[in-house]
Amino acid sequence: MVKVTVGSGPGSGPAPEIPARVQSLLNVAARDATVELFAAYRVTIAFVPGADAHTPMSDLAALGIVRFAAPALAGTVVLGASRSTLRQSNARGTPDRDWAAELANQFFGRFKLKLLRAGFELWSMAPVTVSGRLLATAVSQPQFAPITFRDSQGGSIGVWIEIEPTGPLNVTAPPAAGEIPSEGDIILF
Repeated sequence: MVKVTVGSGPGSGPAPEIPARVQSLLNVAARDATVELFAAYRVTIAFVPGADAHTPMSDLAALGIVRFAAPALAGTVVLGASRSTLRQSNARGTPDRDWAAELANQFFGRFKLKLLRAGFELWSMAPVTVSGRLLATAVSQPQFAPITFRDSQGGSIGVWIEIEPTGPLNVTAPPAAGEIPSEGDIILF
């Protein structure tokens, strides 16, 4: 589930509430984007509903991290995967850390397009990677439970999304059909 951080700074006061429909949109977009991302690399994964947030995902090999922003919010996406899942999805043999950053970047692209189609626009910054072994426990706290998946061979995927609203969130009318590229399209600019 997407975590909303409230009162993120000294004197910041209470953060605005996120409307339930926006919260639902974020959660569904995150689940769908993860499944579709790994399917693009011929790895079948399944969402694990109600995963136990108290059990650390100790098999994560690396975590890819992408910061993002939108009007009235900032946030972070973290995508972690076990070594076996990273290698199943990586036909070119890219090092695990680099591949985790690339997967996080591609996940964010899919997540962002799903939200944009619903009238909610986000912008990302360059992805980075850290060792999953060091951070899996820190990001698996009860108050920050991951959206959890398992692949067909038992490997783990965890997605954490944290947003920090600073004002009312603006969801606009979605762009017209055909104005937004499809996932996987090559865009030249």
